[in-house]
Amino acid sequence: MTGFTYIVPDAEAFIHTLRRYLQTIGQGHIVPLLMNSTCDITTSSSFSRIRWDAYATTITFYVALENIPKFTNDVKKELFPAIDVVFPKNAGYDITEIVIAPFLESPSDDDKIPLDTFPASDGIIEYDSLKFRSQSEIRVYDVLKKRNALFFANATVVLGNKNIKREPDFLICQNGKWGILEVMGEQYHPSATAMKDHDRARLFKDYGLSFIEFYEAQKCYNEPESVVKDFLTRLSKA
Repeated sequence: MTGFTYIVPDAEAFIHTLRRYLQTIGQGHIVPLLMNSTCDITTSSSFSRIRWDAYATTITFYVALENIPKFTNDVKKELFPAIDVVFPKNAGYDITEIVIAPFLESPSDDDKIPLDTFPASDGIIEYDSLKFRSQSEIRVYDVLKKRNALFFANATVVLGNKNIKREPDFLICQNGKWGILEVMGEQYHPSATAMKDHDRARLFKDYGLSFIEFYEAQKCYNEPESVVKDFLTRLSKA
């Protein structure tokens, strides 16, 4: 008789106790990686060959997507002895494998992208019968449509007497004042070309269009309302 119960412990209680134990033994650097995570304890029909009549078992930790790369082999090696202490010995299961997987999140309304906004092979996205170069531009466009402003999205501008054509992301007119809003950091405006973008801004200034503002693509995507409000406020004061 082995005396094993063959009862799998409650996963929520197990991972909570594991986090507390890791903190107690001075391995608190692992605890943040397991915050808000869940786990699944999967038993098999094969013996572990570690203890007589104990079955091989896998624990899958579902963690935040950004934490997955942080679960290196060294971190997993630190987890094994901690799990061995916390996991009930009389359950009759030996942990033979640790799997790290992302927990799945339902998208918020802001994250849901219409089917017609995926880029074509040339990177151009058709949206609302217009063409854009990034989802960040589309975010800004949707906000600008709600404002009392006239604007052009990715319109071709011809610089007369120089035989030069340019496409500012947004050419905006509010109360008779003109300005350009550029979305930085996407494929067409990576940080590496920042100097060229500023040189392009000087070209517009040669024609009297001096109000040009640059915004990071990530901010445009995550906070388009804030970006548009900031731009229009500055334009009104220009």
